[in-house]
Amino acid sequence: MQTGVQSWVVFCLVFALAHLVQGITGFGAVVLTLAFLAFVFPVKLLVPVLVVVSLAQMICIAIAGRRQIHWRHAGIILLLALAGLPLGYLVYRWLPAEGLKIALGAFVVLVAGGNLLGLRTRVEVPGIFYYGLNVLGGIFQGALATGGPLLIIYAARMLEHKAAFRATLALVWIALNAILCVTYLSTGVFTAPMLPMIGLGIGCMALGTVLGALVHARIPQKPFRVLVFSLLLVSGLALLVPLG
Repeated sequence: MQTGVQSWVVFCLVFALAHLVQGITGFGAVVLTLAFLAFVFPVKLLVPVLVVVSLAQMICIAIAGRRQIHWRHAGIILLLALAGLPLGYLVYRWLPAEGLKIALGAFVVLVAGGNLLGLRTRVEVPGIFYYGLNVLGGIFQGALATGGPLLIIYAARMLEHKAAFRATLALVWIALNAILCVTYLSTGVFTAPMLPMIGLGIGCMALGTVLGALVHARIPQKPFRVLVFSLLLVSGLALLVPLG
């Protein structure tokens, strides 16, 4: 088997498995895919492909789970995150990207690790703190496109039920990914080599989504929460890896 063929086999396996996980939880495909495929394909090629494929998956999940969407919390997340976006652009210009990314990663690891260890049951955090995370998420999204983990922390606190958590996040990602797609189109980011990757990625995503929905329907609430914070921990650790 040629190296090129091996690369595409890895591409398909990673896309299917990453979107299987995202099909269960409502997030995680981007960080998992980049963690494994950044060594095989250029990141600048992967990210736009991931945005399109994840957008397609989130539309499917949102439609299937439309009755479980918590519209109020989806609106809060989006409005506060969008309010932070402009400040994020300024932050990106004036503060060091590496330091920001490491600070965010350390915070996410702390929160995810604390929840996995059960510290949340012993430390009560004011609700206003979680609302502020959405603004911070928008700031980090505008600065480094890494605000997702902060939005997930809010959703995990406010949306205890797994179906509401997954469907509401799907609606949030649809809005944010749609904004990214419009930006990519207007700035010429999409290129011809991305087309076969998008097509192949959507096929693998479809398989992962179907299997993920089956697992999501059967996984108990407590293991679901453990999976959510385990993925957040992975996301935080990925942010701690130095840029470039």
